[in-house]
Amino acid sequence: MKKIILFCAALALTGCASYFKRKSCEQINWFEHGKKVALSGQWLNSDATVSECRKVEAEISESQLDQGFKAGMSKYCSREQAYQTGKFGDFFSRDLCEGPQINVLLNEHKKGVKDYCAKSNGQQAGASGKKYQNICPKELESAFLVEYRKGRKRYVQTMIENRQTEIRDNENKINALRGPLLYKQGRLSAMRGQKASLEAQKNSIPLENLTLRSSFDSQIESVNSEISSLQSQASSEESQIRSLENSNSAKNAEITEFRSELPSLEN
Repeated sequence: MKKIILFCAALALTGCASYFKRKSCEQINWFEHGKKVALSGQWLNSDATVSECRKVEAEISESQLDQGFKAGMSKYCSREQAYQTGKFGDFFSRDLCEGPQINVLLNEHKKGVKDYCAKSNGQQAGASGKKYQNICPKELESAFLVEYRKGRKRYVQTMIENRQTEIRDNENKINALRGPLLYKQGRLSAMRGQKASLEAQKNSIPLENLTLRSSFDSQIESVNSEISSLQSQASSEESQIRSLENSNSAKNAEITEFRSELPSLEN
């Protein structure tokens, strides 16, 4: 019986998650999303968002998705975009653009990569926050990486400082919430005790004494209303604290990851 209850609870949670995922999917501008997928050099069937939304059977505007993808692919397969893709330090997805113009596009991409891998661009590329994709030709890579690591090191140190500041800000918010929450929890305990006392007094009154019992009913109803209000406020504050604590956990994980990268950035 216990296993059945647990299974049903898990099923309910899964259904709830699917519902919210569907609602989230239905807010997406599918034309723009399809365009974004193509401009990132991916096919629609490899996009995580499309896969997840199809999995939960969300209402996807397939026509808009397809039109957006074609619009993005048309732009991606242009000389300017091929160059910019290389200049941004990304590989070019030639399978999206197969055709008579492919060699022209590959040459433009190669020019962009050359500009990205220039020593003079190294620090800017590193400071941008984008990780190096091992895209530079061997004859340019060594000089580029010396400068790239300088910029990347500054970026990583800045991100560590930013995350530490954000954690402190969150801790201040948590501390500001804990005081009122403790007060409400104390009030709730007192109100529940008061309710129990009123109910006990009411139950000691003879059933025929309707007036006095009605008076206690009114008091109990008033206490119940206050308990409900306090519970709602306390739950909201507890939820805010959990959210801030989860945020801090994620930020601490980022800091750990950034710190582990620092030794590799020493030239």
